[in-house]
Amino acid sequence: MPSVVKTNHTVGWDVLTKLIGEPRAAAPVPVMGQADTLFNRELSWLEFNERVLSEAADPSVPALERLRFCAIVSSNLDEFFMVRVAGLSRVARAKPKTQYPDGMTAAQVYAQVREHVVRQKARQAEVLRDILTELRYSGIRIDSDFTRGSPLDRTILQNLPGLGVTLRGPKDALPHLGFNQLHVYIGFPGEYAIVTIHDRQSRLLRIPSKGAGLHYVLLERWIADQAAKLFPGREVLETFPFKVIREADLRYRPDDEDQLEEQILEAVGRRTRARVVRLEVDSPAYSEGALFLATSLGLDSASLYRFDLPLDLRTLLVLYNAKNRPKLKYPSVQPRTPPPFRRSARVFDTVKKKDFLVHHPYDSFDTVLNFLRQAAEDPKVTRVYHTLYRTSAHSPVMEALKLAAKNGKRVTVYVEIKARFDELNNLRWASDLRRAGVRVIRPYGSWKVHSKATQVFRREGMEEASYLHLGTGNYHPTTARQYTDLGLFTRDQALGREVSRFFNAIIKHKRPKGFSDLMVAPVNMQRETLTLIREETELQRQGLRGHIIAKMNSLVDNATIQALYEASRAGVKVDLVVRGICCLRPGIRGLSENIRVVSIIDRFLEHSRAYYFRSGGIERVYLSSADWMPRNFFTRLELAFPVKDPSLKRYVREVVLGNALSDNVKAWHLRPDGTYFKPRAPAEDKRLRSQFILESLAANHYKDTILASRPKRP
Repeated sequence: MPSVVKTNHTVGWDVLTKLIGEPRAAAPVPVMGQADTLFNRELSWLEFNERVLSEAADPSVPALERLRFCAIVSSNLDEFFMVRVAGLSRVARAKPKTQYPDGMTAAQVYAQVREHVVRQKARQAEVLRDILTELRYSGIRIDSDFTRGSPLDRTILQNLPGLGVTLRGPKDALPHLGFNQLHVYIGFPGEYAIVTIHDRQSRLLRIPSKGAGLHYVLLERWIADQAAKLFPGREVLETFPFKVIREADLRYRPDDEDQLEEQILEAVGRRTRARVVRLEVDSPAYSEGALFLATSLGLDSASLYRFDLPLDLRTLLVLYNAKNRPKLKYPSVQPRTPPPFRRSARVFDTVKKKDFLVHHPYDSFDTVLNFLRQAAEDPKVTRVYHTLYRTSAHSPVMEALKLAAKNGKRVTVYVEIKARFDELNNLRWASDLRRAGVRVIRPYGSWKVHSKATQVFRREGMEEASYLHLGTGNYHPTTARQYTDLGLFTRDQALGREVSRFFNAIIKHKRPKGFSDLMVAPVNMQRETLTLIREETELQRQGLRGHIIAKMNSLVDNATIQALYEASRAGVKVDLVVRGICCLRPGIRGLSENIRVVSIIDRFLEHSRAYYFRSGGIERVYLSSADWMPRNFFTRLELAFPVKDPSLKRYVREVVLGNALSDNVKAWHLRPDGTYFKPRAPAEDKRLRSQFILESLAANHYKDTILASRPKRP
């Protein structure tokens, strides 16, 4: 499969309208309760994970890419249980009749989650077997069955990593079970042993092999199958590998902001002994040992999951980096530096002329790094402000901010220490920045700062000009090569004043206010979103063609969904590109027949959020760090920022959103019953794969797009 598709498929607006179709006239309002109009959030998420699994099952996807998707399914499920199922199980036990907006009770949702997960994992086991067979034909062998003995026993014994072995009687307390470790249960008459592989990555044991092939064994399965040899003189009754998943939500006092860093540090430490929410057993059948473990951990049968499937597939991702296997992966994408940033010695000179969009991973993240590095070195730069949600352990972004402080700039940074699973990394960076002379803002207790913003002030003549980078994704050089995200560079001074108000509010721990261009959560984002949807509805009723296009990760907020239903009933065409959770039900006559929902699952994680409103021909386009979810609207500090440049608005509308809506290779369509389908594959010359098209455009310097010939700022 080529890395760059030679295509002219930049979808024009007239073509896109034909593909989408004209909106239907307003229909009578059906008689239905709210529960009939919403999908359950948890079950919708499981449908998303099912689509990821479908990528792993697709034989047209290269084998190592299939393995990567299969591992992502497991990683996603683990986090789902740590966070969502942990909370759901508490409610289901304490108040089982608690009703959710979709009409289901907590007990019903909990039961259906289990049913879906059991089916999904059974399918995953079949998919993994198929992938491992394909890899074996390609020279990568992973042994997982040792029931008949193995000629490799001696080699494995000589290369065993550090293991923990605990012997217990049936009345003894269980040893502590680490949640990031793999364990093997071995039952004997009157006692049992638990063998722990402390470093989970070492479970994939490489075996020396002749030739160019790679050979590995899954150590936990070898231990289980060869337990009698490891414990001579004991009768082995049963063996199986297992792991535990523990609750991940941190418990701290949000009102005690002065001690918040200490609280977060302590709470992260408590995670290792948090409540177990799932026991997963790798075995072809349930057994007394599995039930014993579940009972000892205080779990009911609904929290015990048994699959004939290797545990913790994330560790298999080491194979993804195998060298000399180009046919087993997609060709690597080489992020490009947009021509204006290559030609100009200074980012500031380029942005001063006109606004610019960068689209990662097709455009290089180096454009963002150069912006920060040049700000650190430029003698005219006086101040730098930055929000950090997630970044890498060795972050060039943080190094640039430290350099700016060293060079005498006033650098102010908000580091979000409550970013789940990145708490320790962010605490370390906060401390590191302070030592470098950076002002690190005291963290909020209740709100998370999820916005992605950098503001640089530069002396230019008699004024101090604001330069902005506002993005939809994290300042993370690794995920910038794996996720699709958009970033805006602008010298718009009105926008700069509003972003400055945003930073000042964070510094003073006050509720932000005073915005006309920006939509800011938790201040006005939901209200302004509803206003834009309702304005589109009213314009449609006045005879003007209404059109809303929204691209996001998740759509959950009920008020927004109801406003979209009202727009659809009025005849507004609503096109939604929702990668993950979608609680809205499209295609219901009299309610949502003018709404369609597509979800794109491809090699890069779709992460950008973009919102388009036709507004009677004015056309409003916003980019954002926020999804349309209650948590984004009310518990996070988020930004949705306007794209003002007409050429950039057209690019977002036609190229970014237009190609996503026209994708007929990797797009899934949501049915009214909550299931997704892929349309029948088109002929080869009619195939339109949006991520390949965007890669091609970047490689060809956006030739034949509106970006190729843009006027300078007046």
